[in-house]
Amino acid sequence: MSSTQQSVVKGGLKLGFGQVVAQLCSFARSIILARLISPANFGIAATFAMTFSLLEMLSNLSADKLLIQAKEGNEPELQSSAQLLNAIRGSINAAIIFALAIPLARLFGIRQAAWAFACLALVPLIRGFAHLDFNRLQREIRFGPSVKVDISTNVLATLAAFPLGWWLRDYSAMLWLLVLQAIGYTIGSHLVAERRYKLSWHPEYIKKMAEFGWPLLINGVLMFGIFEGDRLVIGASHRLFAYSQFTLSDLGVYSVAFSLTMAPTMFVANVCTSLFLPLLSQVQGSITQFNRRYSACSEMIALLAAGISIPFIFAGGKCVILIYGAKYAGAGAVIGWLAAMWALRMIRVTPTLAAMALGDTTNAMISNAVRSTALAGILCAAALGAHLVWIGICGFLGEFMATGVSILRLRARSGVPVLLCVRPLFIAGAAMATAGLTSSFAAKAWVPAISSSALVVGLTVVAMLAVFPRLRQDLQVIVLRSGALAGEKLAL
Repeated sequence: MSSTQQSVVKGGLKLGFGQVVAQLCSFARSIILARLISPANFGIAATFAMTFSLLEMLSNLSADKLLIQAKEGNEPELQSSAQLLNAIRGSINAAIIFALAIPLARLFGIRQAAWAFACLALVPLIRGFAHLDFNRLQREIRFGPSVKVDISTNVLATLAAFPLGWWLRDYSAMLWLLVLQAIGYTIGSHLVAERRYKLSWHPEYIKKMAEFGWPLLINGVLMFGIFEGDRLVIGASHRLFAYSQFTLSDLGVYSVAFSLTMAPTMFVANVCTSLFLPLLSQVQGSITQFNRRYSACSEMIALLAAGISIPFIFAGGKCVILIYGAKYAGAGAVIGWLAAMWALRMIRVTPTLAAMALGDTTNAMISNAVRSTALAGILCAAALGAHLVWIGICGFLGEFMATGVSILRLRARSGVPVLLCVRPLFIAGAAMATAGLTSSFAAKAWVPAISSSALVVGLTVVAMLAVFPRLRQDLQVIVLRSGALAGEKLAL
């Protein structure tokens, strides 16, 4: 195994471990709060995340990604300029949230929560002064510092979830958990830094960040529509549309299904982004090597997307009741569509990363613009009083179109062959379609649901390995290296 392969596999294992812990902690927090508070209060808590995400995405120039992608990303002046920009961004976002606290509470019909929206301003203010050194270290495929910050922050918040939820018994528990996470994140980023924290203004680097980040800034607006737009419509529709049937309880139910299907997707997406962006950037000057690595990424992610979504399609409704309780049973109607939507989102990570590695940051912006058209369908569904399942269907159709646009643009701008991503996508899509068509018959009880999931996933693995023989080699390298690292740790 080459040194590059060793670094990638070792880095991937570290990232994977960190993401597993982070996602498990997030999952545990959502279960704790969902069990301790009502669906309506859980819906109110979801509005806090929506508000924070909106301003974060509206102001994100992705300076942290520039520290990884740019040739001069290791320069102290670029990093200090990025940290200054981050501090300014956090302060402005905090001021905006504080000023809009009362209007936001009125929009969602929860005037009693205006004080909570005002306190939410602490989150961007605190995070704005985080140290970006652990982002810089990722350009050298050194993920240990970022993993430490993620794990410690999530564990801290999870340990606090039960006492806060038990004590407060309402939406304010989520607010203080968000504040606690922000404090842990910022302090942790300084503890793992190798450089002294510094803020400085260098016009040439600020200009470079603006040029690199403006497409990603617009993309952030679109990302809000993707990640939070549907929940925003559900939460505010009773105030906007006369015929809407959605309530804050529906928002809580939908948020449970959304978060449950999103968690494994974000795990894979975050690991792949941190791992494959530097890997693809290293060979951006070699078409042959770049296409080979891009193909391997596409195959692995498509296999993971199918393997994660199929069990949700078959048994997602039962999982919601088992984990969150019968009061969230309504999520079963929409969770299959959300699982398929997130699978496509996972697959779209590959062409997006490939384009970014080649310096094309507009690929994500354009494909997300297409994805955001689903919001029009969601608005129509809410206005016409449609069932919650149509929100998931609209999201799936939007993600399907966005994935196609991302792949085609990568081919048009950079000459990367379409089939490198489409072939594994086709196999994964066929598997999900099979699961969807048979789920109504197989999901009536646990045994047929589990056995059907295992059968379809197994057939998908066989098909992927048969069509892509190199995938078998790549997986063998990862398994062997994982075993070797596990043995080293046990020996210690």
